[in-house]
Amino acid sequence: MKYILPIVMALTILSGITFAITPWALDYFFPFKENVIRDADSEVAEDALGRWFLSPNANFMDVEAARQQSKVRSTAWFIFKVKRDAVERFIGSKKLKQLELNEEVMSTTFHSNTPPRDWWQPKALTRTSYFKGVDQGRELALIYNADTQQGALVTTIAAIPIKAAGQTIQPKE
Repeated sequence: MKYILPIVMALTILSGITFAITPWALDYFFPFKENVIRDADSEVAEDALGRWFLSPNANFMDVEAARQQSKVRSTAWFIFKVKRDAVERFIGSKKLKQLELNEEVMSTTFHSNTPPRDWWQPKALTRTSYFKGVDQGRELALIYNADTQQGALVTTIAAIPIKAAGQTIQPKE
């Protein structure tokens, strides 16, 4: 009976040390692959766009999606076909602003960190304006061609800065 308490204390201390060391050990042996672009299943992307556009019955078609995540930011690209009313509802609900689409915006917003996928061709939509805004900290940029009912959406969200002892610590790029 007199050995139970020391054994329980030793197990508790060892489990605490193990839980404290595990994240560093996992990161060392299985590092997080940054900047890997992952394709999304088209059905899952359709459902996600339907919920996000507040149009579960919008009937998204030909959806292609990819996502890139790093310690600094997460970016997602979507190409889709949908009727105009769903896009109008999305623009209104997210309070997106219509801006002029020029080569600089095309290269900085739609082609920076571009996924190396054949389907990502926002320039093919041949528009002179795009919609931009912020929704819950996520930057949104949308090009939509009402004639062909095709759209291209880019979303980017930055990592949340860490606050420690009254200081803001930004993640390194």
